[in-house]
Amino acid sequence: MAKRRPSWGMMLLALLGIYLYLGLLVNIGRYLDLFAVLGTLVLTCAIVAGICIIRERNRAAIERDLAARRLVAARDRVRRSVDMVLDPSLTEEEQLRIIDGFIPEFRAQGVPDPRFGPLNDRLVVVNDLTPKSRMLLERVRKAALTVHGSHVKRLRLLDDVANDVILPRETWEIARLLLTQTLLTQRQLEARRGVVLTPELKAVLAPQEAALSRSVRATMQRVGIVEEYARRVQEADAALRAQEMLGDNERYRALLAQTDDAEGMRYLTQQSLAASEVLAKSVREAVEAGQTLILPFQSSEPQTWVR
Repeated sequence: MAKRRPSWGMMLLALLGIYLYLGLLVNIGRYLDLFAVLGTLVLTCAIVAGICIIRERNRAAIERDLAARRLVAARDRVRRSVDMVLDPSLTEEEQLRIIDGFIPEFRAQGVPDPRFGPLNDRLVVVNDLTPKSRMLLERVRKAALTVHGSHVKRLRLLDDVANDVILPRETWEIARLLLTQTLLTQRQLEARRGVVLTPELKAVLAPQEAALSRSVRATMQRVGIVEEYARRVQEADAALRAQEMLGDNERYRALLAQTDDAEGMRYLTQQSLAASEVLAKSVREAVEAGQTLILPFQSSEPQTWVR
């Protein structure tokens, strides 16, 4: 960006100011003494220096504010453009360090790609997963959104620990498993590429493939547990909506009373009792389903990850 050159008008104004100032000093020296002139010069220098300092501080503050705003905007762009899952135990500072690693300006200054930096085991970039793994992760995220957006959660009828602690942790653990499976699958493909599949190579790859398949099945079980929890929460929401609709029963009773329908009145009363029982049962089952999310953390054996 080209620097603005001072206009002729500004230059003439500055020369006029200098001329007037010199004239002021001459008049002071004519009517007063040398010390008055020196005092005026010192005072003038102090005023000019103060103005320069204040102006420089203001300029520095403006630059810092602009830099902070640019950083916030750059981080927002990363959040919108880079789909990733972060370890929920990360501190806010660690999360920002990861996000900053995706900002082009910082990368140009030598900041490493977060996937290969010191926090590389604390994030999963979704685009690094295979299409099948991305689909599984999307199912988990969709289920989590269903739970967090539910009416029964807003009314605090569910277990807050399951929703606010265990569910994000389970999403992260599944994402991390999917990334490991993706990397091992790529290793399997590379091992088979360009070589003859000898008995010796088969003997090495076969148990590795079996272990990978067992891990995939166990991960799918964990996805199913999260989805089952979300389904129970939806049922609890539906039961809650049914109970809310019971508030209209008085209007329907009035309508039936106008038509002298005693049988219909009895039916509405029975439905009211049934809906209350369904709500209590649905919320209880949703809480129980949420508690099953703890099971994967209680055992290191993948085959025990069942409800």
